[in-house]
Amino acid sequence: MSDPVLIAAGAADLVLDGVGTALRRAGALLGRADLAELARDGREELRRRGSLALRRHAPARESHMESLARRAASRGTGPDDG
Repeated sequence: MSDPVLIAAGAADLVLDGVGTALRRAGALLGRADLAELARDGREELRRRGSLALRRHAPARESHMESLARRAASRGTGPDDG
């Protein structure tokens, strides 16, 4: 057998194993009595993780005072600006 075939077969086996595990977990999850509370907790955790991820990857906003100072400096309102 060639390497690409073996690699593809190995990857497919890995995916099928992962799908089987996910289906077993989903089946166990559906049998829980506190499913609504679990879904609420999961939503809140996803919201918090999203907030952290956005803070980590989004550029920091400029502070209001810094923005005002930059605007004033661009207008040339200093004592030497005449």
